[in-house]
Amino acid sequence: MLRRRHPTRFGDRGPLVVAVVAVTGLVGYPLVRLAQSAGGQAIVHAWHTPGLATVAWHTVALAGVVTAVAVPMGAGLALLLAAPGLPLRRTLVAGVLLPLVTPQFVLGYSWGQAYGRAGFSDSVAGVHWSGLYGPAGVATVLVVDATPIVYLLVAAGLATRAQPDTERAARMSGASAWTALSTVTLPLLRPVLAAAGVITFVGTLESFAVPQVLGTPAGFATITTRIYADVALGGDPATFDQALALSLGLVVLATVILLPADVVLTPRLRSVRTPQSAAVRLMRHRGAGPWVAVAGVVGYLLFAVGLPSIALLAAAVTPAIGVSPTPGNWTLANLRGLLTSTTGTELAHSVELAAAAACILTLLGTLVAMLGQRRSGRVLGAVATLTLVVPGSALAVAVLIAYGRYLAGTLTLILLAYLAKMWALALRPISGALDRLPDAERQAARASGAGPPTAVRTVVLPALAPALAGGWLLVFVTALHEVTMSSLLYSTGSQTLAVAVLNSEGLGDIGPTAALALLLTLLVVVAAGAAWGLFRLATTASSRRTGAAVPEPLLEVAGAR
Repeated sequence: MLRRRHPTRFGDRGPLVVAVVAVTGLVGYPLVRLAQSAGGQAIVHAWHTPGLATVAWHTVALAGVVTAVAVPMGAGLALLLAAPGLPLRRTLVAGVLLPLVTPQFVLGYSWGQAYGRAGFSDSVAGVHWSGLYGPAGVATVLVVDATPIVYLLVAAGLATRAQPDTERAARMSGASAWTALSTVTLPLLRPVLAAAGVITFVGTLESFAVPQVLGTPAGFATITTRIYADVALGGDPATFDQALALSLGLVVLATVILLPADVVLTPRLRSVRTPQSAAVRLMRHRGAGPWVAVAGVVGYLLFAVGLPSIALLAAAVTPAIGVSPTPGNWTLANLRGLLTSTTGTELAHSVELAAAAACILTLLGTLVAMLGQRRSGRVLGAVATLTLVVPGSALAVAVLIAYGRYLAGTLTLILLAYLAKMWALALRPISGALDRLPDAERQAARASGAGPPTAVRTVVLPALAPALAGGWLLVFVTALHEVTMSSLLYSTGSQTLAVAVLNSEGLGDIGPTAALALLLTLLVVVAAGAAWGLFRLATTASSRRTGAAVPEPLLEVAGAR
């Protein structure tokens, strides 16, 4: 008797084959080739190169300092801005999140224009920070860049783990607001704070743009800037062996840190949303307290984001370095210089790569998320997420080794690196939304005679529209300002706008660099705003269809950045 072969939950084996091939080609094969190419002897030889131990120490120490500062700062902002009755709360939240849509390279460069020698503050008030170019400046800007991520993670933790009733009971028992915070709220947030620390540490390990802009001129090198120098600037084959060893070392270091943390923290992060608002009600400010808090946050935002943005704009309209940025000296020459075919081509490359990566990864993320509903498909999701913690410079070297023979110097090679690195950015929000999706409607469609593809198209995909839009948005904006992998893989004819900014800065062209950086920032902000509008439309349409509000995926995907 022949036994009927059952299809998989969302179709036959075709989708599973496609997903396996994609995961193998984009993730598995490049990482395997990286490990094979490095080789044991090459690694031993490379790690004995003079100065390499110092570079590794710089990287680990920098990650530790940034984590130690950014986590308390982001957590403090989340607790402060969660307090009810705080004036200008929404405006302050938007300001805290502003660095998320500011390319890291632009953030570092704008700080140099704001506080460096002959910068904005030096020209206006005769004050500059002599230590900006060096480890202190790199760490400070990376803290500013990491703080919004910590803020989002802790805010999400407050929304799911805070216990207002328990806090209220502590207050009724005579505890002060700070005692209740330290004995009730913060212990509940320990897993979230630990997760934020791990994400910040690993994210700092792979940071390239800020160390390149503010560290390299002062001789402060990290593993990522050393890889860039070995691959992009080095001509000796031995330097490429060093890049291989450093890349593999970064992969191992990130994996060793993240995997145990994921095993320990993931079960502890699961919680049930409380029926009440998760605002920290015990921290209600009275009297002049709210305005003092607002003044403190505004001061931080002006120092960290506001003045650097003004300095970037001033540099873009100032004719030369050292010229006072007064209205009488303003010029549009640097901005008019952007109206060239070269800039247009670079801009087109950035948009094309970002759009292609967003569309492809939204499809692949949906496919893997659906297959992940079965036990046999969960491994695919884990492997696809692995490259999220693989440093971009290391992944670029892996993709170059795997496919450089066939695709060197093409946009396709850069696109493959984007797909491998950013897959999880689309997968995580879609997978999270799919987990919340009631299965009854799909089962009803199947019971009415609809096949698996029809049930997915008519029931599942409309309900997933907000998550699909959110995943597309996240990949598109991230790819627009990606510079680490692009700077290692580009060639003549495949340069992106972010790489153009990096190269211009390396040549010391202050005005043109500022104009390009301003264009890149405006491009990201406009794209994020337009895509966010589409996401809101998808959310409204889905909520009208289901009759219930659809959770926004912003907090869910924040940890995947």
